[in-house]
Amino acid sequence: MRRPLDPLSVSELEIVVATLRADGMLGGPRLLAMLQLEEPPKDAVRAWRPNDPLTRIARATLWDSAAQCVSTAFVDVSEGVLEVRAEPGAVAPVLALQSTRAIEAVRDDERFAAALALRGIDDVNRVHIEAWPFGSAVPDGIDASRRLVWTPLWFRPEPGANVYAHPIEGLRCIIDLDTSKVLAVEDDVDSPPMPQTPAPYRADQTGANVHLRDLAIIQKDGPSFTVDGWEVRWERWRLRVGFDQREGLVLHDVRFDDNGRERSIAYRMSIAELVIPYGDAAPGAQRKQAFDTGEFGLGNYTNSLTLGCDCLGEIVYLDVALADAEGNVREIPQAICMHEEDFGILWKHTDETGHVEVRRSRRFVVSSIVTVNNYEYGYFWYLYQDGSIEFEAKLTGIVLTTGGVPGAPVASATEIDPGLLAPYHQHLFCARLDLDIDGGPNTLVEVQAAPLPEGPLNPHGASYTASHTVLATEVAAQREVDPFTGRYWKLVNREVLNHVGAPVGYKLVPGAVTWPMASRDSVIGKRAGFMYHHLWATPNRRDERYPAGEFPFQHAGGAGLPEWTTADRPIEDTDVVLWHVFGTNHIPRVEDWPVMPVERTGFALKPVGFFRRSPGIDVAAPTNHCH
Repeated sequence: MRRPLDPLSVSELEIVVATLRADGMLGGPRLLAMLQLEEPPKDAVRAWRPNDPLTRIARATLWDSAAQCVSTAFVDVSEGVLEVRAEPGAVAPVLALQSTRAIEAVRDDERFAAALALRGIDDVNRVHIEAWPFGSAVPDGIDASRRLVWTPLWFRPEPGANVYAHPIEGLRCIIDLDTSKVLAVEDDVDSPPMPQTPAPYRADQTGANVHLRDLAIIQKDGPSFTVDGWEVRWERWRLRVGFDQREGLVLHDVRFDDNGRERSIAYRMSIAELVIPYGDAAPGAQRKQAFDTGEFGLGNYTNSLTLGCDCLGEIVYLDVALADAEGNVREIPQAICMHEEDFGILWKHTDETGHVEVRRSRRFVVSSIVTVNNYEYGYFWYLYQDGSIEFEAKLTGIVLTTGGVPGAPVASATEIDPGLLAPYHQHLFCARLDLDIDGGPNTLVEVQAAPLPEGPLNPHGASYTASHTVLATEVAAQREVDPFTGRYWKLVNREVLNHVGAPVGYKLVPGAVTWPMASRDSVIGKRAGFMYHHLWATPNRRDERYPAGEFPFQHAGGAGLPEWTTADRPIEDTDVVLWHVFGTNHIPRVEDWPVMPVERTGFALKPVGFFRRSPGIDVAAPTNHCH
């Protein structure tokens, strides 16, 4: 049975595509930029029951490459087109179909072939070409009103070689995505030579001869969770897993059974944007300031996961479906992995008599992995037996590379092989957390510690207190992490009090964070203005979905959170959405080459006054012999 928040199925996508074609909105120059479930209003979802009629609506973002305009069509899967909305000034994201055509146009360009020949390369098919949006100013003489991409290049000396070991410096093409016309071939003749050191990473090339004995995770009675469509129950948790073509993995309607009372924690949680600003001024790097979510649609690049490699244990997979620019529908098998895993000690105590109580922690994992050009991003959501939730991003893949002069000093890159540079860059994520603590309404509170002034409350100089400050408006809620005060933020429900009379709540505990190195008045600083606070909070609005706005590709800047919050709307005792910015500042190591070991970043959501006591107390001991 379909439910209101289930991702669009293959058959539903095909019906919507057929409707758009029949109505003349798709075909020829009219392309499909994004096809998403138009999620029903929250009240309608809460009121729906399994025997009720179900309306399924798709949101289609359409790009007319001839008229150069974006429109949004809302299509009822059963009834047809409901509304078509013009999007003045919007520019469609980068479409894989158009990127492929742009790359083909570069391969067919005689100027490009001639420039390669001057570098000793006579076969354009041995060149790896990528199409990137402009993250910096468009060069003089190029019409910046066009939808533009440019092409960093690498050479493949032989089949199976690591192309990123051999960047071709000084040669770049600029292409109009809509006409597939090569507008310029940029050729800097005094650029550094191509690095020659190979960097094999495949097992059949390296030998990969360090072995351990097999590790198997066996649950002879099967996993402890059950799956009904997209609904999952594990331990005392119940949630709905979701998928979106733009954001990828989504969690909906996360609840916890508290001694027979099912309590709401979160309505919808996703990573709404991922931006990667590059800090190297070299021509091959300074244009790379990509929005992997908003400019490309992260979900488009979801991997099919493999048992024993991507996931280990008793696995249950979910398949997802999406439509490409021409409306072709494809299914990605095993796109979402679900399993449970041991996570060490949950709690332990040895009392004065020598009696030991110990519990092992088990956690439920929902994960997906995407590949966007050179990088892989794993999105992992964890649910714990003490009522905590954690998100972890795992970053791996191959660092982006440029060429340089072997041994020469360089300000903003690491030389990882002779003449091979890995530019400094950042990975900045923004989580959109629509929490509903005990159903709401909720209020945002900042908590931080500070020493008490010397005197009666602090006679020995070691006492400190914690302040609790209500962040009542959007501007007040624009905050930064402060590890020196142990600062965190909690969302409380002042209409529901716990057993000691305090509002129930959950706290956001920041993990790895960084600060944007790009200036606010840079191109990327203007377009990704959300980077400049670790926390934002807004009243929940259905049309405020992404922190850099709905259409970040080639946007002049200022959209999304910076624009919405200028109204400084009240957020006290309302339906609050938290936006948390976190990430890494990646100064590459030599050891990050040729493939980068996983780097981790993320955050946690922990109950604070939500339960009468820790739910971990009720967890049974794993054996009768934990002494």
